[in-house]
Amino acid sequence: MTTLEDRGGAPLRRLHCAPHPERAYLPIELAMRDMRSAHGRDPETGEGPGTQSWIGVCLGMIVLDTLSGTSAPAGRRFKRLLIEHGVDHDDAVVLWIIRNALLHGYGLPRPADVRHRRVEVTGETAAFALDTGDARLVRLSAPVFCSHLVERVAASVPHRWDTSLIHTHDEPAAPVRYVPTAGQGDHSG
Repeated sequence: MTTLEDRGGAPLRRLHCAPHPERAYLPIELAMRDMRSAHGRDPETGEGPGTQSWIGVCLGMIVLDTLSGTSAPAGRRFKRLLIEHGVDHDDAVVLWIIRNALLHGYGLPRPADVRHRRVEVTGETAAFALDTGDARLVRLSAPVFCSHLVERVAASVPHRWDTSLIHTHDEPAAPVRYVPTAGQGDHSG
């Protein structure tokens, strides 16, 4: 199981992602606001129970992936970030496998990829973010994964995110403008 901190009802520490009048955001602020919105939670505070949104889980995986840095190989740095934040090594491996299945095929991993266990994404709010206690089944609670595990990690390492600004607009057809920070690449890590 993921840490006891990543369980529905556990105390939370979240990033505050207030709207900006000039509509220029750090990428972490936009990613967190979008992940929260996808789960029906308040985009600014993250308050709310959340939902079973797969796209919200994908955004959560993107947040973790970006916070893990840019060193290769990606799997090693992704799992290291989770382990550094109290996630068991075996659970970090399972989350990496789920991340790959979601982000590369928008599906769940084959049972053979997770020790012959079926993976299920649930909307349970009183669960662990990841429950690997059943020998036949892995349960990923979408709302707890995003509202606890991702939020907890993001709040503890926001300095690992790209500091370039993204300018957004109210009109859906308006372009998004990316303004890189001098001397930095797309991501810092």
